Amino acid sequence: EEEWLEAMPPHVMAALRAPHIWWQVGAAIVRRRWLRPLAPILMSPLVALYCRARRLLKKRGVSRRRWACSLCRRRARWKCVRCLRSYYCSRQCQNVSWHIVHKHVCYKPARFWWSFVIYGITILAAFPGMLRDPFLYDLALSFIPISFYVMAVLGGGVATFLKKAAGLDLRGRFLELIVVLATGWLVGISWGLVWGFFGETDRCVGVLRGYEHEKLLALVNAVLLKSGVTWFLFVDRMISISALQPWVCTNDKQGCFSHLPHANAEMIMTDTSCRSDLSVVLWLWFAAGASLTITTLWKRRRRAARPHQD
Repeated sequence: EEEWLEAMPPHVMAALRAPHIWWQVGAAIVRRRWLRPLAPILMSPLVALYCRARRLLKKRGVSRRRWACSLCRRRARWKCVRCLRSYYCSRQCQNVSWHIVHKHVCYKPARFWWSFVIYGITILAAFPGMLRDPFLYDLALSFIPISFYVMAVLGGGVATFLKKAAGLDLRGRFLELIVVLATGWLVGISWGLVWGFFGETDRCVGVLRGYEHEKLLALVNAVLLKSGVTWFLFVDRMISISALQPWVCTNDKQGCFSHLPHANAEMIMTDTSCRSDLSVVLWLWFAAGASLTITTLWKRRRRAARPHQD
């Protein structure tokens, strides 16, 4: 064992003598045998979401941090080929990490279904109404990744513009935090709009009460909201007359589900708070689309202007 340690590079030895906080947490988990099978099932989906979010923020120009080695925190060069969630700077760091911590928590494909069951039960416990209105909650929860992408595009566009125009580099942890907070704010507004679409207009926030864009609202109402009402009423009707009706339906008076039969675009269009919230969300979406288009065209033009090497 001493010869094995002496063969390690200095940065590996330094990392083992003074491990960072996440390495200490991992080591504390694997020292407890009853936690070893639970740790990858509970932690790996969260780590996967974090990695995807960081990749998106870096791609959109919000984050400038590079992946750090899981052991010594130096710049990473490759990752674990099985779980794709643990990064390393050298083979020595990967070998040490594997024998001490990572082999106990590496996410095997067989553990996916356990994660699916555990997190599925957790989501149902957090949102008990999902069993009564699965389509409503699916629509509302889908706004979480959409809002995050919109805010990442807007944050990256602002950071890129300031860097090119004024030489001010805002990329980093502070801008990442702003994007996350703005995502939560936009998700709250979008959640209220979903409930307002299904009849509960009192959940609309009214963030800019009085601000409305008549032409934009009329266009969205004609193209999106009315077709959405038709679709949800059709789905509710088809399930209520199908063989799934005794097993799925929770509404005996009208339709199949509790809120789907109440889908009504006019309720959003007549409520002041919902109209203002919808205007804000639409303008943010259009701004993100414009920023993404401009950034893409600018990058293509920049690549085309580079001299080609034969």
